[in-house]
Amino acid sequence: MANQVYKETQSYRGTWIIYLIILIELPTIILLLTFYLLAEDKAEMGVALTIVAGTMALIFLFIFNLRLETRIDQNGISFKYFPFIRSWRKYPKESIKTITVINYSPITDFGGWGLKGNKTTKAYSITGNQGLLFDVGENKKIMIGTMKAKGLEEYLSTWKEK
Repeated sequence: MANQVYKETQSYRGTWIIYLIILIELPTIILLLTFYLLAEDKAEMGVALTIVAGTMALIFLFIFNLRLETRIDQNGISFKYFPFIRSWRKYPKESIKTITVINYSPITDFGGWGLKGNKTTKAYSITGNQGLLFDVGENKKIMIGTMKAKGLEEYLSTWKEK
């Protein structure tokens, strides 16, 4: 088991959230196209349609491209949350006081998904209610969401021993 690495990538791609956004955006665009076709002033309505459709496309692309990557190896824990955290944040194994896989309530514990936190605890999650919680000292804890809790627990059982 030498030099084993745990990797996980999470995104909204293929989740119910993307389908919900599409179900909301498509009827809106169809309705706006109908208004455009019925409008007397096509130039003004065309500008409005372009602004609304462009904004909706940008929001969709932004959510579609959100990505949380986690990497755990013999050196420590690293993660990045694209596009907010573009380079790897690294925590050496020696600096980690405690580490555990937890079940949590995203809304009541952290105020939802995404980048959340306060002075003592930072949370990075995409979906779900399971995460990796670790204490890096100085009264600072970090929670990284996971969709593979069982695999992570198995990996951590041997990782802690090394």
